[in-house]
Amino acid sequence: MKIRQSLLSVGATVMACAAAFGAVLLVLWACGYPPLGILHRWLIGAVGNSYYISNSLAETCPLLLTGLAAGIAFRSGVLNIGAQGQFLIGAMVSVGLATRWQVTPAVMPTIVIAVVGGAVGGGLWAVLAGALERWRGVPVVLSTILLNFVAFYLVEIILSGPLQAHGTSAPQSAEIQGRYWLPVLIKFSSLHIGVLLAFCLAALLYVVNRQTVFGFQTLVTGLNPRAAQLAGIPVARQQMTVIFVSGGLAGLGGAFQVLGVTHFLIANFGSYGYAGIAVALLGRLNPLGIAFSALFFGMLDTGALRVEESSLGLPHNIADVVKGTVLLVMLLLLAFINRRRISPTAKVDAAATEGR
Repeated sequence: MKIRQSLLSVGATVMACAAAFGAVLLVLWACGYPPLGILHRWLIGAVGNSYYISNSLAETCPLLLTGLAAGIAFRSGVLNIGAQGQFLIGAMVSVGLATRWQVTPAVMPTIVIAVVGGAVGGGLWAVLAGALERWRGVPVVLSTILLNFVAFYLVEIILSGPLQAHGTSAPQSAEIQGRYWLPVLIKFSSLHIGVLLAFCLAALLYVVNRQTVFGFQTLVTGLNPRAAQLAGIPVARQQMTVIFVSGGLAGLGGAFQVLGVTHFLIANFGSYGYAGIAVALLGRLNPLGIAFSALFFGMLDTGALRVEESSLGLPHNIADVVKGTVLLVMLLLLAFINRRRISPTAKVDAAATEGR
């Protein structure tokens, strides 16, 4: 039964991706764009050679970590919508520890401290939302959304003050010295070691969810907090731990992005935290599913960039259109599948109730 449900879930996701791509290509064809030419250039831009594959994997890394952040939180019933703010805080702490707030001049300790500092910074920012709910009754879904804006303006203020690069009035940090960059896996590419660590974390979270007491308690807490409390599970502590881990993963994504790809920070640092929610939903909150979902989204982004730069002149942000269409189609398919799963007994009871 579990295998059948897993196959249905995978099939629904694959069908959603294929249907979304087909729908978008159909619309572009109606607008005068050649669909086969777009698809060919999209595939080349995503996996055409080692350079494009490296870019796709590098783009996957922040999406995977923010997706895991949303996935582990949603699975436990904690609606953490603040991965974007946690991502920014993690990036800010990391770039600060690698430029202005260095603890030691040694290379490897500085890299490790910057990575760990980014993860801890993101985790503590998330814990702030958890504390507001526990002691002041502010729903996490509301506080995390609002803290995204606070994080954005806080980062902008700090980038205009203590972390601002010399010789510019723009709110941006100084560039991180090359020796403090994350090691690359392929020379002259952006494929850094953080990508490998992100996939290892996804595998580790899968094992934790399936094989450990913590993973079971997290699942029970998310399904029914009252039942979990009656069973002796410390729900409040469990959720606070989960939200710290969730924020830490998002902060780690920010740290990897500045240390491995951009090497400096600006306030408008992408929307990986928001995209991570879509990644988690497409991956059905399963860490391995989130890994494949993040890879798909990363390939969408890099492929769309090549099509946009080509002679076809594809509209900007078309990849975001595909992402949104994928989610909508997937939700429709899952709703249809769940409706088909209603047992015959339930259907008979429903018919009897209507007859009365």
